[in-house]
Parts: sequence; C-alpha cells; structure tokens
Amino acid sequence: MKKYPYTDSTDLIIYDAKPKKKKNRPWLVAISSALAASVFTAAAFTAGFYYVDSKSDDTTLTQQTTTATTVANSANTASSATTTFGSSKQALTIPEIASQVGPSVVGVINKTTVSTQQYYDPFSGRYYYYQDPSNSDETVEQGSGSGIIISEDGYIVTNQHVIDGASEISVILNTGDEITAELVGQDTKTDLAVLKINTDIELTAAVLGDSTTVQVGELAVAIGNPMGMEFSGSVTAGIISAVNRTMTIDDRTYNLLQTDAAINSGNSGGALINQYGEVIGINSVKLSETGVEGMGFAIAISEAKPIIEDLMNNGYVTGRPVVGIGVQQTPYGLFISSVQENSGASAAGLQVGDMILEVDGQEVSTSSEINEIRDEKSPGDTLRFTISRQGQTIEVDVTLQEDTSN
Repeated sequence: MKKYPYTDSTDLIIYDAKPKKKKNRPWLVAISSALAASVFTAAAFTAGFYYVDSKSDDTTLTQQTTTATTVANSANTASSATTTFGSSKQALTIPEIASQVGPSVVGVINKTTVSTQQYYDPFSGRYYYYQDPSNSDETVEQGSGSGIIISEDGYIVTNQHVIDGASEISVILNTGDEITAELVGQDTKTDLAVLKINTDIELTAAVLGDSTTVQVGELAVAIGNPMGMEFSGSVTAGIISAVNRTMTIDDRTYNLLQTDAAINSGNSGGALINQYGEVIGINSVKLSETGVEGMGFAIAISEAKPIIEDLMNNGYVTGRPVVGIGVQQTPYGLFISSVQENSGASAAGLQVGDMILEVDGQEVSTSSEINEIRDEKSPGDTLRFTISRQGQTIEVDVTLQEDTSN
C-alpha cells in the first residue's frame, strides 16, 4: 500500500504497480525446467530421510506451536472464557469489571452547616453580615469523594478524610438516587470510615479480595468519581506498580499498593480492582508534584478489613493503647503540654510542664518515638516515664487505657 504524494487525504490509497513485460526465451525455459526437476528429486529424497530421523522432534515442535497458537487466540478473543494462570478464578475483561463492580461504587458528599458571620465596623458602630442572614444555618456541600458498598444491607467504606468535619453525609448511588448516610465509625490513623444507608433500593455489594497475593504487573482497575459527581463512575485501568509502599502523611503511616491507573481528586474512597473483579484496595493518595505522572496509591484491602470490621461492630478500632498526654517538642526538650482527665497519665500523676527524658528506658526526643514504644503495648500494660520536674528526676508508671476516640 502506498499513499499518493501531495494529497490532503488521510486515507491510504491502494494501487498495484504494473509488472514489466519479459521477452520469451524458449531455450532458457527448457534449461530451467530440467534443473528444477533434478533439484526437486534430490530434495525429495533428502526430505524423506530427514523426516524419518527427526520425526519425534518434529512432532514436539508441532505440539508446541499448536499450544502457542491456542493461547494467542484466547488472549485476542472478546469472550469470557476462563483463564487460569495458576488460579481457578475467572479473569474478566475491563468492560466486564466495570459492569460488575460499577454499581458498588458510590458518591459520598460531605456537607456542613454554615452560620452567617457578622463583623463590627468601628466607623459606623454597627454590625454587618458577610452573607445574606436569611441563609443562616444553611447546609452546603464542602467536598465529595467515593465509597464502596460492602454489604447488601447498606454498609459503605470510604476514606476518613472524605467525611472529615461533616455535619451531614449523603450517598449517591449509580442510579442517581441520593440517600442520607449515618456515620458508623471513623479512624483517622488508617484514614478509613464506615457509613450506613437504609433504603429499599436493591444494593450491589462488592467482593473484597486478598491483597496479600497481589503481584507487581497485575491488572489494576480504578472506579470512582474524579473531580466530583460530574464524572461519576469513571473507570481507569493500569497495573500494580508496587506493593507494600510505606508512606507517612500527616504523621500517619500507611502500607499502600501503588498503581499507574489514573487516580484524581474525588477518587478517594473508591475501588481498586483486580482482574477477577475483586476489590484489592481503597484508593486514597496521589502524588501530584510537578513532573510526576501515574503514581496513585490505595490502602491494601487485607489491612483494611479488620479496621472495617471493628468500625462496623464497635464504632472505633479496639485494642489500641493510649497514654492520655499531649506533647510539645522544643529546642530544649520534650515537654508534656496537656493531660487528659480520667486517663492513665492523670491517674499516674503526670503533669503539664514535665520534661520527658525516657520511656521504658529508651531516650525519646519526638512524640513519634513515644508512639512507637506505646504501640508495642496493649491496653492494661504499663509504660514507665522518666521525667524531669523542678530539677528532680522522677519515674512514673502509667497504665495504658484503650483508645476509644479514633
């Protein structure tokens, strides 16, 4: 195929070049025929001997070729035939994944009540309003994200930062129906929250998979609502770029899956799905620095499951110890800035202004170092604080309590 020069058309124009006419040379044809016959005879005998000697090898080659062709054909077909690759599960196409899991992904709207603010004008001696006072106590949207239906009776998981500070939460189904949701529980440490909606509408629950078996290079499909509900139900696809990515954001440490499937604002709380239509991650983080492309992160579902179950059953994450103090880091040392009432720290006698020198015999200079030591304990265990108070070194044993705040 060739394209004619100097044409504005983008279509390929097919034309055949005319073959050149050749002069008839009878004597050359006769000689060529004789030579061809002799070569054919010799080749026939040689091929016959070669076939006998290498019959088994040729059979093996034929089998291998047939197998390779079968795999190639199955990979190119649009059918939903089972592809094992070491698993008995059925691998789905991306359209099938979108159709199966799409109804399980919802929009989550964070609403807040806005009170009309006023200010005093010293020149007039009067108060003025920033907004129309008739709109006082109006409920407005302050953010949105995504969520995943995890049970047919209306439980939904999302990111905690999606619903942070909300006075009212709404869930928008893929049908367009908007339903007020109840906040069952939230956990700032893992950035997870569980909501509950009550509706007569039939809900489709997503299947939660096992993120511990995820491998680099696997298919990853993200479904969510990037940039708000205007682009609800958007589907993007890529691969798993890395597993067990440890990232610390706002003093929170997460173990994440990395993907190059496009994740944007509004995808938070949405689903990251494997080739079997199972949720393997909860989309949460995207690197948005200049020059960075295709680096999105999701909370691994196997680590999220026990948190989700605790939030559903108790409203908070159980088994976490708390000391009951606030700490301020200064150039002169680590000082206690607050002591919670009825906490283990209060009962043990720790006071505001105490300088913390050691915790369980380990020198500490930051609050995160204290938290690392504390997190190795359980509620009911004891932490020994070595403090400096008014020039005296004192040891104080604090009995840890269960943190129910989350």
